[in-house]
Amino acid sequence: MWERSRLVYALGLFVLICVYFLLRTDLANSSMQTRMQTCSEGWYITGYYVPREDELPDTAEQISVERMGELSFSQKFLSEIRTEGWGITRFGWALGYYSGGWHRSDTGALDAAGNVLAEGAIAIDRSLIPRGAQVQISTLPSPWADKMFRATDIGNGIVGHHIDVFTGTGVAAEQETFRITSNNNRVCFMTE
Repeated sequence: MWERSRLVYALGLFVLICVYFLLRTDLANSSMQTRMQTCSEGWYITGYYVPREDELPDTAEQISVERMGELSFSQKFLSEIRTEGWGITRFGWALGYYSGGWHRSDTGALDAAGNVLAEGAIAIDRSLIPRGAQVQISTLPSPWADKMFRATDIGNGIVGHHIDVFTGTGVAAEQETFRITSNNNRVCFMTE
């Protein structure tokens, strides 16, 4: 009788352990299934960067900077800012052009949400890739192909299958924008 009780107890314990591991595996799989990866081909990739005034000497142009008044900057520098959005002035603060005016930022160049831009941020069309999604573009040249980008920015010209990759500050970053600009890229992103 004692042997039979021990056998029933052991069998019951074994069943409980099996159920525990099955439930644990099922929960792990369901939490993994909430994150979904989407990949597609045919993406156009461009780059954007933050120019530095000290690398773009030219004839001075006077502008009005919001809450600062009239200041003079290199015409080449201002032209680049009109295209790229932001630049680093000879004073060390960032100068941005948006909403038809010039703005100062003491924290650095900012994305559309007002956060400081970091290398590897990307501007996307939010109708295709959700804000904050992790994105990989494996068809870009090294080291960009191995990076995990974060969809934190938007841009006026970023529509459809187009991603704009922030490459950093200065002339070297500008060269990277030319190097990564390409058609027919493979893009994968994770959503939750």
